[in-house]
Amino acid sequence: MASDREARQQIVQIVNELYRDGHLTSTGGNVSSLSGDGETIWITPSGLFKGALDENSLVRIRADGSSVEGSNKPSIEFRMHFRAYEARPGSTGAVHTHSPIATAFGICNQTFEPINTDAVALADTVTLPWLMPGSSELADAVFDALQTSRGAILQNHGLIAVGDDLRKAATRASMIEETAKLTLYVKQFGGTVSLVPEAGIERLASITDFI
Repeated sequence: MASDREARQQIVQIVNELYRDGHLTSTGGNVSSLSGDGETIWITPSGLFKGALDENSLVRIRADGSSVEGSNKPSIEFRMHFRAYEARPGSTGAVHTHSPIATAFGICNQTFEPINTDAVALADTVTLPWLMPGSSELADAVFDALQTSRGAILQNHGLIAVGDDLRKAATRASMIEETAKLTLYVKQFGGTVSLVPEAGIERLASITDFI
């Protein structure tokens, strides 16, 4: 597990990357990391411009949302982050993005067909119906979804991904967006779609745990 300083540094680095790549909007989306005590989390603040966060912008909070360190208001999605960690024991990083193509993918009730290796790895991704952002209902639904996958699409909202570390969570979030984009391209081209054959899917299943 990363130290508190390492966790804060990595959150800032990954927020910068996700904002640069269009996964986070000016104030939309949030990133967290389990703190050194294993019970509280570091999380991005609510309402602040994502393109200019630094370590002092972050807040360390308890599961009830009360602050341990930091003066900013924590993201309203703190319940979802805590429930994500509960769902995937051993996870230390969680990413909630407003990735535009993955969000549209969920709105249109699409699923990941085996069009490439990443799509095979993401086949267990669940799409949840819209629930009020920041609510306990959304947090509980995410908990259920993450029992069987390390990522879920939140309909009309965005996506969430968790990982053994924050880098792996961010990698999965990016994979969901990029594979949704590829699916869009495939549908735009039309014609006959070539899928990974069943034998290939079975072989890939043994190596898709890299994230």
